[in-house]
Amino acid sequence: MRAIAVKLEIDRFGLYKRADLFICNTEEARRILKTKETDVKKLMQMIVELGPKIVVITDGPKGAYALDGSDAWFMPPYPDPKSPYERTGAGDAFSSTFTAALAQGKSVPEALSWAPINSMSVVQYVGAREGLLTQAKIEEYLKKAPPDYKPKKI
Repeated sequence: MRAIAVKLEIDRFGLYKRADLFICNTEEARRILKTKETDVKKLMQMIVELGPKIVVITDGPKGAYALDGSDAWFMPPYPDPKSPYERTGAGDAFSSTFTAALAQGKSVPEALSWAPINSMSVVQYVGAREGLLTQAKIEEYLKKAPPDYKPKKI
């Protein structure tokens, strides 16, 4: 019942229609849409129909997806240098980095390549802030990225 009330409240204020960017994980997308759909591309299209111009859905260690209205992308996770220590803050690091990249004029695929790097770094430490990277560090990681670390159109 509570999810229904939240959805009605969001619809009442028209927040989805006012959003340029909407980021959530796969479980949140299913809850918002009240669906059991597993195809992430379909989930993104369903959220775009609610109003946001750009939709990003994260899928934990499987990677992330983005839809910018016309093109859909998949981004694999950045390879962890060692096993994650703790996952607190991974989603926040991803979301804030993606948003900052867009704010700097980066394209959706570029932003999608930045975000997993900061997320990967944060999970190497305890807490949500310790592993956050500067833009310069993110760019260093991009230069050292494996050849298959790039957004793929889906």
